[in-house]
Amino acid sequence: MSKADSACRLAFTDERFVFAGRSYPEVPMLVDAQHRFVEPVCDYLRWRVVYGRLKPTSARTYAEALLHFWNFMVLRRSEVDEVDDELLLEWLNSQSPVDVSTQAARLDAVFEMYLWLESEGYVRQVVRIPGVNDDEPFRPRLSSRPVRGGPYRRAASRYGIVSALRPRPSSTRPLPTPGTDDIGRLHAAVDAAGNPDVADRNHLLLDWYVQTGVRRKEWRSLTVEQIPGWAAIDAARDALHVSEVLLTETKGDRPRHVGVLPELLERTREYIEGPRAELVRRFRRKYGAAYREPEEVFLSNKTGGPMDLKAISNLLAGLFERSGVDGHGHRLRATYLTRLFEAELMLERSRIAAHPESKLRVDFELVLRRVAERAGQRNIDSLRPYLALARKFVARQPGGGELLTVQQLLDAKQDELARLEARAERLRAEAGPVSTPTRSVPD
Repeated sequence: MSKADSACRLAFTDERFVFAGRSYPEVPMLVDAQHRFVEPVCDYLRWRVVYGRLKPTSARTYAEALLHFWNFMVLRRSEVDEVDDELLLEWLNSQSPVDVSTQAARLDAVFEMYLWLESEGYVRQVVRIPGVNDDEPFRPRLSSRPVRGGPYRRAASRYGIVSALRPRPSSTRPLPTPGTDDIGRLHAAVDAAGNPDVADRNHLLLDWYVQTGVRRKEWRSLTVEQIPGWAAIDAARDALHVSEVLLTETKGDRPRHVGVLPELLERTREYIEGPRAELVRRFRRKYGAAYREPEEVFLSNKTGGPMDLKAISNLLAGLFERSGVDGHGHRLRATYLTRLFEAELMLERSRIAAHPESKLRVDFELVLRRVAERAGQRNIDSLRPYLALARKFVARQPGGGELLTVQQLLDAKQDELARLEARAERLRAEAGPVSTPTRSVPD
């Protein structure tokens, strides 16, 4: 049996899947090569969405990890209750090109599924669960260890345990944070891709990430109505103010405002009335009344619909690879957070400098909470690594500060300058050496 003949695949429910009067579309289901549902996995995924209130996008991420594992199981001709540490370790070792954090996330998804299968009686004596079966005399086939902090998923530590095989990502190497030159190289990679139909959209993707700190779901869900009209944009530019845009499709479904510079809103409005409008006209000519213009701002050039989340990740991964910039798309949010910390610190120091008699000092915890609020980050502990950067920033500044809006504008202009310099460098390379014309001397 070939790998293709035995491979499972994912299918998704539509609006006809109703439970307790509520429709649950886009729930992932695992289907085998004979077009049969893999019941234990499907039951688990349904439970995660219906009872665990897992969002469809997150459920898909879980399902993709389980699909990877299940195809491995099919090739080994192993049943669901035959899993053990040796098999898990073989599966992990087969993922050698994958980074450690991805391996850990995949293992979390598989291990927590087995916790559920054991607790619900689908399997027996596969894993020992505290408070569930830890009084039974058996030797578990899946070993575990207690959670002692660290970046574990909440669901993976529901019973206070994770797989004993879970790889430990090294914390010695800091994750890269793209700087101004890196942003310029990413924009140059957009131009070098040779696809002018999507260049404006992809430039805006980078700038929305860097200047506002949006996540891919938030960027994808921006609607045309959320982008202010020309009069509001002109008024904000004249007043040197950012415009507050309300994001409704956010992580955890907690609406929040983001401050957007007038220049970015202007370019977004130009995209809506230019390339996007032309894209909509093209699909209307092609499909007629069957095509309905989406509410979202940024559209796929291939489908005419909103961009798929995976397509956004692939697009950013390609830009990072072609530009030679270290990191991945979500690290652009780290660029935003770093700049936001510095700007908030400058604002705090300017307030203190205005009242020298108060003898106040910078309250880093207060700055941390303000940054977390603006960035839509519920857990401020995840932002604490930026405090070291913040303190270094304060230490190297001679004093004084500027308003947050002005600092945002300066950062945006520096990015624009780096982008133009990178584009000029590319054009010079394409033009090649310039020959100097020789002057003829008359006899």
